[in-house]
Amino acid sequence: MKKFLRSHLCVMVLLWLMGYGGTMASASEMLVPEIETPTPVGSRQHQLNQTAQGQLLLSWVEKGEQGSHLRFAVLEAEGWSAPQTVVTVRGKLAAAPVVLGLKDGGALAAAWMSSTEQKDNPFGAELYLSRSTDGGESWSKPLQPYSGEARIYDAQMSLASLDDGRLALVWTDQRHKPERYQLMATLIDGQGKPGSEMILDKDVCSCCNTRTIAQGDSLWTAYRDRLEGEVRDIALVRWSSEGPSHANIVHDDQWVIEGCPSNGPAVARRDGLTMVSWFTAADGVGRVRTAFRPEGENHFEKPIEVDAHANGYVNALLLKDGSALVVWRGRAGPTEELRLAQVKQDGTVQNQITLYRGDFPRWPSRHLSLAQVGDLVYVAWLDLEQARIRLVKRPVPAE
Repeated sequence: MKKFLRSHLCVMVLLWLMGYGGTMASASEMLVPEIETPTPVGSRQHQLNQTAQGQLLLSWVEKGEQGSHLRFAVLEAEGWSAPQTVVTVRGKLAAAPVVLGLKDGGALAAAWMSSTEQKDNPFGAELYLSRSTDGGESWSKPLQPYSGEARIYDAQMSLASLDDGRLALVWTDQRHKPERYQLMATLIDGQGKPGSEMILDKDVCSCCNTRTIAQGDSLWTAYRDRLEGEVRDIALVRWSSEGPSHANIVHDDQWVIEGCPSNGPAVARRDGLTMVSWFTAADGVGRVRTAFRPEGENHFEKPIEVDAHANGYVNALLLKDGSALVVWRGRAGPTEELRLAQVKQDGTVQNQITLYRGDFPRWPSRHLSLAQVGDLVYVAWLDLEQARIRLVKRPVPAE
């Protein structure tokens, strides 16, 4: 464990010195109109999702005298709903919690990680799930959907909503080898009963966030793999209640790095088309790439270079015309920029815009949230200087 900690910290310091991390901006600058949110100053660990009715749902964590509060609000026609509290946890919440709508007539689900800081597992966590059938007014008793053998790592988790109120959950786990991280998953039925645990990958990058999407009864999880020789490239695994299929490397970047860069991928799927966006610095240059895989193909097409002067932390979605909308943190001299662009399957990168220029956090709230509601796209991030969550909306690019 001590060897891993030294390695991980060295990697984070190295990436910061290279520029792939937080910045030292003197002032933040909003370059497009901003939407006010109900989040107070000091809020962190935000997520954008949707209700079952397709409304934008913003969740976040705020500190209080009694601990950390997981809260959420919904953007309705007349404005934000009154914020509601899902749970209050003494101490800190680990990976960014999630609140999202379930496909069963309007129920909500929430998931959060509470750090345990055990002596033999300093980055250990306990993971909980809860449901609400009354719009968040009340929540079911928290469920821990895993066995007593689990040794959950507190860096990340991902969820996806399936039909009939089912839920897919993915997390990293150290139960089998103390210095190896397995990617674990389970399905929870509409009554909240977890199914069997399964291993999606026996050795993955520990801190890079995963993303999981669902289509029918099939799921896809994108993550940063850990291969022989400390190669840390992006992989995609398809899985279901029957178990996982063989994981495929999206592109052979050959990024050799002895530790986790804490910079995971994004994945989306629409009408049989699959898309993955990610960050790599395999050649010492920070790059954001996007690759498409049409229906029926076994491999992704040649990756498209979105930005060759980037810090990453990518998020993305697929539009109706089959193009991808990608958001990421780019480099602009001594500071960073929040950039948004449309990426087409023919390799064209267009409609690029800079949304914000300023400082971003290094850990743990470095991620960017992205969601589409109708003809609008929403992007949320944490402004480190102002210590608050910021939100913008943009029209979906014309086809």
